[in-house]
Amino acid sequence: MGRIAILGGTGPEGLGLALRFAMIGEDVVIGSRQATRAATAAEQSIAQLRAAGYEGRLRGAENPAAIDGADLVVVATPFEALSELLAQVGPRLAGKIVLDVVNPLVRVDKQFTADRLAEGSAGERMQTVLAQSRVVSAFKNESAEELNQVDHPVEGDVVVCSNDKEARERVMALVNRIPRYRAVNGGPLVNARALEAVTALLLNINRRYKAVTSIKILGLEDRPGRA
Repeated sequence: MGRIAILGGTGPEGLGLALRFAMIGEDVVIGSRQATRAATAAEQSIAQLRAAGYEGRLRGAENPAAIDGADLVVVATPFEALSELLAQVGPRLAGKIVLDVVNPLVRVDKQFTADRLAEGSAGERMQTVLAQSRVVSAFKNESAEELNQVDHPVEGDVVVCSNDKEARERVMALVNRIPRYRAVNGGPLVNARALEAVTALLLNINRRYKAVTSIKILGLEDRPGRA
């Protein structure tokens, strides 16, 4: 894939993806609003990987600097901070593949639900704002807790949505390199709306069953990773 920058990379989801990408040999830059915080997160991640028997290429940088030289930029910031981030770094993302892992969720009476956005989903909002970028929505339903436990394998299907076929296929190829993950072609970005709703459902199930759940799509065993 080349260099991967993860904006908001010091949060649980961003850190988990940084670890998993580094485990398969990717060059990863953890981005943050504060360079020192990003550098500390990178150092701690390297130590975590080495303790589990892995070598990893990770470093930290302030969000704008993390983008420079990156082939894939992951947006892992909380939804509440998304507009501010895109306003800050939007021009730097022109021409790049932008991987959206953001879930716009709200909680009412202890129940999670996907927020109703005018654009339909976080990925569609990003594509509207980042008209010169190729936005891909994926890793919406994967547990940050599981991603961060590098001594345990992850497992499940990662649904990948994008209006850009080439960008979608490149992210699917990246997903399929992570052991026990399988990329599933989710079609255009409009389908990211369903992924965000499923995330809300999984969180509600997790709370009821005191579990950590993911998704597996049945009936595709003979066509893994179909693009």
